[in-house]
Amino acid sequence: MVGYIYKGIDDKGTRVEGSIQASSLEDAENRLTKQSISVIALRPSGAKASRTEQAVVLPEAARFKIAPQDAAGILRNLAVMAETGVPFVEAIDAVIGSARTPKIEATMRLVKDGVVGGQGISGALRLAPNMFPAIIVDMIRVAESGGRLDQALANGASYMERAADLRRKIVNAMLYPTVMLCVSSSTIMVLVIFVMPRFAVVFKQMKAELPLTTQVMLKTGDFIRSQPFVSAGILVGLIVGAIAALRNPVSQRALSSIAARLPLLGELMKRLALARSLQSISTLVASNVPLLAAIDAGARVAGHSQLEKALQTARDDIERGSSMSEALEKHSVFPKQVIQLVAVGERTGRLPQLLSTVCASMEVEVDGRLKALVSIIEPLMIVGMGLIVGSITMSIIGPIYSAVENIR
Repeated sequence: MVGYIYKGIDDKGTRVEGSIQASSLEDAENRLTKQSISVIALRPSGAKASRTEQAVVLPEAARFKIAPQDAAGILRNLAVMAETGVPFVEAIDAVIGSARTPKIEATMRLVKDGVVGGQGISGALRLAPNMFPAIIVDMIRVAESGGRLDQALANGASYMERAADLRRKIVNAMLYPTVMLCVSSSTIMVLVIFVMPRFAVVFKQMKAELPLTTQVMLKTGDFIRSQPFVSAGILVGLIVGAIAALRNPVSQRALSSIAARLPLLGELMKRLALARSLQSISTLVASNVPLLAAIDAGARVAGHSQLEKALQTARDDIERGSSMSEALEKHSVFPKQVIQLVAVGERTGRLPQLLSTVCASMEVEVDGRLKALVSIIEPLMIVGMGLIVGSITMSIIGPIYSAVENIR
């Protein structure tokens, strides 16, 4: 094992550097890729840093995430220009000239500097992890060593377009429940802060005995009205804490594990992860990336612990001589339809095309499951909102009714 010093960018766009032990330069690069680190520079511990390596600085604008739709459009334009024989630097200049936002322009200037600095196209794309994920870089790297660059760029654009389309379907499906949640939360806040205090005077005059729920709501409303800034600070703190928890890998794994056990949501998450992984494998294999490397990439983007472990185990079985269909058949997470089509693809030599067909079929199925889930969530949210508002109404009416009964 040899020690290597690296500089790179993690999946959050932050520059990182350190050392790693590996058997070769390629092994070191693969180990860093598995850690979601895009390598900018990699050299043996005893070697001196090059001027190019010392000069690499990620602009602030390029740290921000670029929308997948924008990245797909850029890849599509680069593919067309590469097919017509336009030099890559000129193609990047054309993309920079037509950039939609300053962030895209800054990121593409970084890519151009990498190409001009001699890092190669894939090395230059690694400098922009906020726009081009590792799977795209892997495709371009293979194309540089003998494949068709225009086809690799087109495949990368198709991959990002399909991923963006699937994400858009999920966002659209969850739009109505989100609006309902915001409306119900706002209604509850108005009732607690403005409506309940008006009845507090009536309760006091009637000397009504207040149930616990009414007392809690009145005290909550009084606190929010008397301490608006403190209340706002608590709310912001809760939101920031929730976002930080969702971004924490430990919390993400725990929430994913809980969600995977839920009847409808668990199956939907598994199907989403499977479609994402198979789409990655299909795109990479179609771009002449070795199957083992493609399965590694598919496992990394899965986002589902059970599927990730199954793909890693299948990869090891394939490396030991099993066919892909035989390796997948050992795991219940893969539907029989997928295994059958993989077997046919291996026999006919059309594995990428059949995997792409499976992905398209699964995306339609996921879309249907999403709509079914939302159709179930909508009435549940309406009933939940009715119960909450009803309980607040009863907290108002209950003391009044008790006081009237006492007067009689």
